[in-house]
Amino acid sequence: MRKSLLPIAFLLLVLAVQPGLAQEVEGGKMRQAAQMHADSLRAQVDQLQTTLSETAGRVVRLEDELGRTSARCSALSREDDALWSSLDSLRRSHAALADTQRSDSESVNSRIDSTDSRVEAGEASLADRTAWGMAAVAAIVVAVVALSVILSRRIRRGTSTIDEVRKAQQALGAAQTRMQEESVKLDSKLLDIAARQMEAAAPAAGADIDHSLALKVADEVVRIELNLSRMDQSIRGYKQLSKAVQRIKDNFAANGYEIVEMLGKPYDEGMKVTANFVPDETLEQGAQVITGITKPQVNYNGRMIQAAQITVSQNI
Repeated sequence: MRKSLLPIAFLLLVLAVQPGLAQEVEGGKMRQAAQMHADSLRAQVDQLQTTLSETAGRVVRLEDELGRTSARCSALSREDDALWSSLDSLRRSHAALADTQRSDSESVNSRIDSTDSRVEAGEASLADRTAWGMAAVAAIVVAVVALSVILSRRIRRGTSTIDEVRKAQQALGAAQTRMQEESVKLDSKLLDIAARQMEAAAPAAGADIDHSLALKVADEVVRIELNLSRMDQSIRGYKQLSKAVQRIKDNFAANGYEIVEMLGKPYDEGMKVTANFVPDETLEQGAQVITGITKPQVNYNGRMIQAAQITVSQNI
């Protein structure tokens, strides 16, 4: 009797244990699937963190580009203010010169009046062109800022691509080129007015020489030369402006004036200049080079009538 009951008891034991074993096997499969899902999520998180870091880097670079563009716009605005200041000074100099020469012959007065009319017409034209130029610069700046804001928002959303960043850089470069072209146009007009002012201011025989107009024109010529040294020669109007600068310098030479060339040359402690020194680790050890000119040295008939004010980059 007991022997006949043993198979039945064993069968009942197997039936009782089987659900537990099935649950344990099923639980192992679920844990394995959960582990695989967690690994997949961890890989996705790592990839998102990498993408976020790259996007943040692109945002920083775009902000740097925007900062440089804003700085250039501010510099152009200051240059425009300086241009108007120079024009006012030239106008006052011309008026003073006209007062001192009223006793000259009628032919000289007629020539000065004619020249003054041409200068006033040139100034009016320059004012119109300056207004249009500033409007164009303002429009370019607004477009650049809007483009930068749009791209920054896209980058923050993680939807920006390398192509979009490249297009933004190209747009910023194009804006900078247009601003440089406007600057070249304004400088060309200023040199044209300066040339006519110098022609009108030619002193009569035996009259005392006033160098103030020549010195102001020399300051503008050196400023323009410095700007040209920092521009790409492919900028529209670059060659014409360079030729205009050379014509002014030739006119100076014909009237006994000399603008001493200093830009890019080594600095010598024996020079009679006012120097501002700035560090530059890109230069060779011990080198001192003239990298900026606020006022040039001007000689008249071999005698210095204005000492230079310069910036010297050095690595000492």
